[in-house]
Amino acid sequence: MIIGNSAAGIFAAEAIRKLDQVGRVDIISEEHYPAYARCLTSYYLTGKMTEEQLLIRPTDFYTRYNLHLHAGQKAVKVDPGKREVYTASGETYGYDKLLIATGASPVMPKLPGMHSQGVFGLRTLGDAKGILAYVGPGKHAVVVGGGFVSLKAAYALLKAGTEVTCVVSSGHLLSQMLDREAAALVAEKLSAHGLRIRYYTDVVEVVFRQDSMKGDVVSGVRLKSGEELPADVLIIGKGVTPNTGFLEGSGIELDQGIVVNQFMQTNLADIYAAGDVARGFDLISGERRLNAIWPNATEQGTVAGKNMAGLPTSYSGSISMNSADFFGLSAIAAGRANAGQNEGYEVVKLFPGKNLYRRLVFKGNCLAGYIMVGKTAQAGLLTSLVKERIPLGKIKEELQQGYFRQRALW
Repeated sequence: MIIGNSAAGIFAAEAIRKLDQVGRVDIISEEHYPAYARCLTSYYLTGKMTEEQLLIRPTDFYTRYNLHLHAGQKAVKVDPGKREVYTASGETYGYDKLLIATGASPVMPKLPGMHSQGVFGLRTLGDAKGILAYVGPGKHAVVVGGGFVSLKAAYALLKAGTEVTCVVSSGHLLSQMLDREAAALVAEKLSAHGLRIRYYTDVVEVVFRQDSMKGDVVSGVRLKSGEELPADVLIIGKGVTPNTGFLEGSGIELDQGIVVNQFMQTNLADIYAAGDVARGFDLISGERRLNAIWPNATEQGTVAGKNMAGLPTSYSGSISMNSADFFGLSAIAAGRANAGQNEGYEVVKLFPGKNLYRRLVFKGNCLAGYIMVGKTAQAGLLTSLVKERIPLGKIKEELQQGYFRQRALW
């Protein structure tokens, strides 16, 4: 039994089928869609990708792999003693081995007016479809939060001709991904294409109007200062939280996600977790972290599937990594990209040219993380150095000067 029909769940199902062609595999999915790439929904908003292009597997995937997909079924309880999963519609599913790959959901603040039509997170295809009904030339959007998902949404809306204001509680964009120097370059590029950014403030109320057909519909937001901004659509991007609520009382160990070991096993026999819901080991720190990105989810799902099918397989650990492109300006960060000298890291910053920036973070003789803005072709090389924790030797001096094997990092 697999709860979840995205990256971790699908890769787990494939891994199981490669080792076991006859055992029954059931997949419970809250959504009604076949598996698609959630991380590409912003491209759907821009019109660059169709719904079909979002699919991560062909439409006959479930049939070919003999997988029983139960779409539109939300898991509400797991009973490890009875080895059963219960859904909101009243269905009960038994299992021998269970994978929890339920991902994460946007954190939606409890503000006056949040019930209004036109208020969205951006996590699912359903969210993206809903947002499209409110955007376009002449429309106003407010995006709350300056993180990765928020800016991807803002970028998509700008491309659709919508006027966008981003409300950021901190002093710079992408504060979990980039440092201030890198964030300033991204902010400059987005501002040049029309994005309005309000720093050091937050939305305290959603203003709405009455519509005879739709009821309460968002019309604006009120900031801490009392200022009101117009909004035909409001997108909340204040982070995500792992979908673990239905596991309360199950006995499965929870700590900012589902705690797993190197085999993606939970503390209970025959129950595994993978993807954005699983708190596994971080390669750099050795501690448990939620590094919620697509490549980590696929790898964790594969490892979990192999172990469920009886092939002992260890997961080496994950690193944090994100990349984005805003109007031709590329930005990527990986590993402990924002770690500082006060944490025992060595930091080197390079400014090789206009719209070019490099931040290299070293732990001893190893590269622990980096930030690159502009010309990111060498990012794969740096990521490998971070993931493999390769002792650099004399190469460290080259990197500190912006080179690797005589090749510039820009």
